[in-house]
Amino acid sequence: MLLEKTSSLAYLCARTIKNTILGSLVSGVIIVQAQGANNVFPKAQNSAVNITFDRMSPPAKLFIWNNVFGGSSDECSNATACSGQDSINSLVCYITNNSKNGACPVNLFWAKDSDPMKLMLIFTHKESWTIRYVQLYSYKATGALSWVSGTSVGSGFSTYIPSSELKNKLDLTGIWQAELRMQVKAWDNCGDTINGCPGIHRAEWKANIVLNVTDYGNQQIFLPAFPTSAPVINLNLNTRPGASNGKTVSGHTNLDMCLYDGNQSSSNRISLLLQDEGATATGRPAGRFSVYRRGGDKSKAGDRLDYQVSVINPTTGALQNVANGTEIVWSDTNRRNIQRQVVLPGGGAPVLCVPAPLTLTMPAFSLSDKTAGDYSGTLRIIYTPTTQTAQ
Repeated sequence: MLLEKTSSLAYLCARTIKNTILGSLVSGVIIVQAQGANNVFPKAQNSAVNITFDRMSPPAKLFIWNNVFGGSSDECSNATACSGQDSINSLVCYITNNSKNGACPVNLFWAKDSDPMKLMLIFTHKESWTIRYVQLYSYKATGALSWVSGTSVGSGFSTYIPSSELKNKLDLTGIWQAELRMQVKAWDNCGDTINGCPGIHRAEWKANIVLNVTDYGNQQIFLPAFPTSAPVINLNLNTRPGASNGKTVSGHTNLDMCLYDGNQSSSNRISLLLQDEGATATGRPAGRFSVYRRGGDKSKAGDRLDYQVSVINPTTGALQNVANGTEIVWSDTNRRNIQRQVVLPGGGAPVLCVPAPLTLTMPAFSLSDKTAGDYSGTLRIIYTPTTQTAQ
């Protein structure tokens, strides 16, 4: 039996192995490597990073690992003496030219510089399969570059995404996913100052990253016909021959509307409330809305026109009447098959909204019952997206 001794501790281990298997082993080589008394290897990491942030106010630094222990040992004075010592470990990638699981240097250098290491990682948007190349930074707790070896004792590593990358690269709301794979290596002194040294693999560090990007500051009632201006709609009144009291007037208009919750329409419950300006409307049919003659007396029926509103229920596709001042509640509004992709005013990436087109209908009335003039009014639409909780 051939025993390779690396320390007095290794020798004791080797003797134990020899005594245990003697008589059953015909031939072979046993290589025993012992960890020094003051040398501590790093542990493998399998991290889950699940964070929600609003794209208009991302964190200054989104840490994947924050000062995570990466090995330690006694101090050493030079490249030769430090070979294999874990106080000068480095955190590097597995590959330099493929960003799927992180691209950055693989080889190690001795005291090259002190700036954080840059690495590129692909993030994929869950809904649209859009990909973004996001730049991360990695450094030692001492401030040294995470792929540079030096003589500092202790080597906690931090890897993070800066605020600028979160805001500029992950500009589409919804879920972004990535898997980062890196490795901790110990220094081995190969003497190559140009290409670096391959290092000694110590541990694999993996992180499954799920980022939910919201845009709650951009919740809105989107009216495609009026993307940048206040909507002014016409009820399109038309006259027609009436009964014995003369001509009658009626009309209607359609208004496309889409509701955006600031989070890729992930809200599973929508509250919608429509109301007019709330002036007195004596004798108005229940649930109707009104417009009033300019300069007229709003308390008089002859200076008021009453209309009704209906909306397409996005969850059923059916036309639903809306009562003035009465809340409508829809559930299951986060179903992707009912949603529509739009580009909101101001540009940017497409988002998913919940379509809810309106129809405003003026039932027929006798022209002789109303005072001639221009009629106008205000229709308020109050939209509240919520997440329904179990009772």
